[in-house]
Amino acid sequence: MSHARARQAIEIKLSAWAAALTIRVANFQQGFEPGADETYLRAFLLPGPTTCRYLGGDAYEYTGVYQVSIVCPAGQALATAEALIDELSTLFRVDTELSCNGFEGLIVEPLGQGPTITEPATYTVPASFTYRGVADL
Repeated sequence: MSHARARQAIEIKLSAWAAALTIRVANFQQGFEPGADETYLRAFLLPGPTTCRYLGGDAYEYTGVYQVSIVCPAGQALATAEALIDELSTLFRVDTELSCNGFEGLIVEPLGQGPTITEPATYTVPASFTYRGVADL
């Protein structure tokens, strides 16, 4: 499934960027326990419809949304999350190439910030962008 390859291409970039900033990314495939007063990321792929626009059906087009949620401890300035969103906007600019194991795609819509979600101990600021790509069958 090429949504998986799109996710892998995005996560390679996200992981390298996060490691350079020493910010952890929660991964649903592994246990994750945030530290006290830790800012961290949660990332999700929201796959869209798969289409085939090519005669002979030898390649499929995949579209979807990738969301990065910035989770901050309650009481931390919103500027912390906003600075990370600015950096993510640069990392995942429109026309950024995505490539992984036969998937070739691009980011087609800019990263946009969603509403802040507050909890008693944390607040979350989601940000997302849209990708589109083609993969040979």
